[in-house]
Amino acid sequence: MRPLQASSDVPLFPEDLDTLQRVFDRLCDEHRWPRDSAPAQRYGRMLIEAYQAGTTNERHLLMAGRLFVNRSREARSFV
Repeated sequence: MRPLQASSDVPLFPEDLDTLQRVFDRLCDEHRWPRDSAPAQRYGRMLIEAYQAGTTNERHLLMAGRLFVNRSREARSFV
């Protein structure tokens, strides 16, 4: 069985996807985003990129996701 891949050459295996799904679900729940919404999809892609860049610890991914959300909101408030 071939592993799934995202935007890089780093493969994502089922256990990787399980970790990403848990973090994604938690962020969606915290922000009350429908999982198929534009914000959820944007942050989902960010999580995959962070994972493939080496942030594979679930707690660190959650922290990175929260930080990304906060920075995005701050950037929009200055516009």
